[in-house]
Amino acid sequence: MSKLTLLPSTPVALQSETWQSLISENEELRAQLDEAEVEVHQLQADLIVASSKIEQLETQLTEAQSTVARLEQEVSDLKQAPFKSRRRRKSQKDTDDSGSPKQRGRKKGHTGSGRKRPTEVDHTECIPVGEVCPDCGTPFAGKVIERERTVEDIDPVRPTVVIHYTIERRWCSVCRAFKEHPVTTALPRRRLGLHLMLFVVYQKVALGLSYGKIQRELAIYFGLHASQGTLTAIVAELAQLFGPAYAHLIKTMRQQAALHVDETGWRVDGKNHWLWVFVNDVIVLYLISRSRGSKVPKALLGEDFDGTVISDFFSAYSPLDVEKAKCWAHLLRDSHKLTKGKPPPPPDSERVQFHEQLHHLFLDMGLALEEVTADQNGREQVYQDMRKQLHDFAASSWHDADCQRLAKRILKHLDELLVWLRNPHVSADNNQAERALRPAVVTRKTSFGSRSKMGAQAFARLLSLVQTWEQQGQDFFIIAQAALEDICSQN
Repeated sequence: MSKLTLLPSTPVALQSETWQSLISENEELRAQLDEAEVEVHQLQADLIVASSKIEQLETQLTEAQSTVARLEQEVSDLKQAPFKSRRRRKSQKDTDDSGSPKQRGRKKGHTGSGRKRPTEVDHTECIPVGEVCPDCGTPFAGKVIERERTVEDIDPVRPTVVIHYTIERRWCSVCRAFKEHPVTTALPRRRLGLHLMLFVVYQKVALGLSYGKIQRELAIYFGLHASQGTLTAIVAELAQLFGPAYAHLIKTMRQQAALHVDETGWRVDGKNHWLWVFVNDVIVLYLISRSRGSKVPKALLGEDFDGTVISDFFSAYSPLDVEKAKCWAHLLRDSHKLTKGKPPPPPDSERVQFHEQLHHLFLDMGLALEEVTADQNGREQVYQDMRKQLHDFAASSWHDADCQRLAKRILKHLDELLVWLRNPHVSADNNQAERALRPAVVTRKTSFGSRSKMGAQAFARLLSLVQTWEQQGQDFFIIAQAALEDICSQN
């Protein structure tokens, strides 16, 4: 019987110690692994934040590049707009290069554009994420990261603010009377404040809303109920208080180097009147008169006006003893009408040739002027050359009666059609006056004019101040509030 060879056995205590060591090492490795996982999650979160910021910066860069490109294009278009032909063939307008109908909207892959981010923030609010996942309830690991979002909104309801003043009075032994400091937030003996009165004026005059709609606005947005008679009285009272400001506006108008003038129909108590406008880049002045004759601009401009009046070909402007400039837009509009009809005249007809030649001549004037804008001698040379060309064009043998009529108009107003080539303050058209009449025309469509002479005067006076201040880049509410507070402080 053979003997078995036994391996030396490991003591039980040694085995237990080794096992505990392995368990401890395993727990340590697990802890390190957990820390590594947390660190990885944190790095991933930092990477997301960094990627978000990079994406946001790229978006801002794209928007900035798009804005720069758009502004450059707008500058280029503004330079060329008055001198470009507006006629386009139907095939060019409605089809692409292949002859297929054009798709509406921008082309695919165009640079994106959106609402600009506000530069001023009124309120900052933090939205906490909590300590556990809202979906599964697992506690969050790592530190909190943040992202930003900006929202523009309005307060749906702003109740009327009622202020009760306790006014202290003291006896002055010298003046022999009680003295007190005035309330500057409301006119004397008025229960409605200046903010409300200016709101009513702006809604009525600048935005053309009816008194009924303004009444509803006050009730819905501010919880304030006022009768239409009260609103009418507000407009009349403020128009009277701003009388000196309107007089100063007339004085300023008479000092301008050039003015655009136009007129449109207006009704006062059902009778025909006329709304006149005198406008440039500095002032906008309105006047409602029963007359459409030359006595209105003569009286308003005064005897000392030394500027240029830019107008259409209405006969009321001819007697003015000032330098006059005529509108090319009206002339080209009338010549363009010659090319219309049923059926339209053929392309080689005298009417079409008249309009195209006149239009090309106008384009040549603009392009020639662009080359010598800052050179007065160059402008004079362009004026002389273009005067000869325009005279020769109008003096040509035109057989069509309408062409002859427009040619006579050109010869009659030859120098007045070319003032803009000499005078840098004068433009080639009277569009600024026509644009200035649009707010009043909108009001006329909803109100059908004014019910009294006093209402017409109030409308013209207040609209003049609103449009002038906005033309100058000023806030109507700030300027008017300061003026009214000054009036209140003097009472």
